[in-house]
Amino acid sequence: MWSGRHDDYFEQTARLIAGQLQRCRSLERTKAVEFGREQVEQSRKIAHDVQALELERLAILGQIPQAEYKARMAALEEDADDGTRYGSPYLGWSGT
Repeated sequence: MWSGRHDDYFEQTARLIAGQLQRCRSLERTKAVEFGREQVEQSRKIAHDVQALELERLAILGQIPQAEYKARMAALEEDADDGTRYGSPYLGWSGT
């Protein structure tokens, strides 16, 4: 009833649909990874800011000496520049 030409048409259509689905899924995965990385970076920034504020609070209250405050703030900034914080080498890992 169907000629070989019709079967070929359906096969090509199925391949095109499968290819389009694969591209859409790949794009969605890429977007999800990018969003996740943005969320991680935002969380790191918030944690960094909280640590800096806590150090400032301790210094203002006189619970740590000014020299220690400066040293700890410098270390905190250095960690922020390196992309790793809190002593974990994996936090700044890009996965590539």
